[in-house]
Amino acid sequence: MALDGYLGLATPWVGVSAPKTQTLTHEHQREGMGMKLAIQAGSVADGTLEGCIAYCKAMDVANIILTAAAVPGYQDTGLIDAKALKAQVAAVEKAGLATGTMQFWPPFSLADEAATAATMSKLSKNLDAVAKAGLDTLTMFVSLAKPVDPAEEEGQWGTYVSFYQEITSQAEQHGIRLATHFSGHRGRSLLAGSEGYRRLFEAVPSPSNGLCFCIGNVWNSDGERLYNLIREFAPRIFTVHMRSTKISWGESPYWWDIPDGPDIRRVLQTLKEVGYTGVISSEHMPEIPGENRLDISTAWAMGYMKALMRYL
Repeated sequence: MALDGYLGLATPWVGVSAPKTQTLTHEHQREGMGMKLAIQAGSVADGTLEGCIAYCKAMDVANIILTAAAVPGYQDTGLIDAKALKAQVAAVEKAGLATGTMQFWPPFSLADEAATAATMSKLSKNLDAVAKAGLDTLTMFVSLAKPVDPAEEEGQWGTYVSFYQEITSQAEQHGIRLATHFSGHRGRSLLAGSEGYRRLFEAVPSPSNGLCFCIGNVWNSDGERLYNLIREFAPRIFTVHMRSTKISWGESPYWWDIPDGPDIRRVLQTLKEVGYTGVISSEHMPEIPGENRLDISTAWAMGYMKALMRYL
């Protein structure tokens, strides 16, 4: 049975203090009910890290999410250069901002024993590089298709569990937290919806095994249970992607004040109540005609969350 997909690795979890190198602005401290707003490098300004740093300083947002694709050499080799990544971390810190996060989408295959070994070898090297650069959390995107034959599902689940046991063991050794991006598409993968992740955490209880809690995807799969799931999975929520959607509408971008989407204020309130101290970034924002990259929609999202967080 072939299992091919994409794995992406980004940010802090409940109860973990900020890196010692962080320089906190007044705005960051105000966010600091624990939650910290962040912007992904490459999504704003001219697409460079320097452009993102300037944008964040202008927006008074103190955290940046780095990406593997922007590390020199990665797109050619699939391997992260620790020295180059460390230079990016240093540039962020020199600007008085903070980063502990990487978003990582390396291709991988669990199709057979040889493919799995090759996948694990590369992931191990990349975990080592990320740790040497001083990052502590990787957001991991897992997209493995369901088998056509339902009789093969348990075998596929066993492959998932073996993979997670190995990768979380290595992550623990490197002091890295893996935040698997929450999928709301049960028809595509066994690892989707709250029951999928509940089952995963029971099978692989490693403290490095957690979630990138995507609000839109959780809403798509679990609807109003979203708020209870924040409470249930609180110790496993390592990073949050804030976005809105409508149930069954998948990746379609929406502004956050739609009447039949998630209640963003209630989301933030619940995250505060469970003691979430990680970063929150926006994603899948509607595009504004004529805007540069996501400059305008990201500014809208940051302002929206800042206003809500001020009055929680």
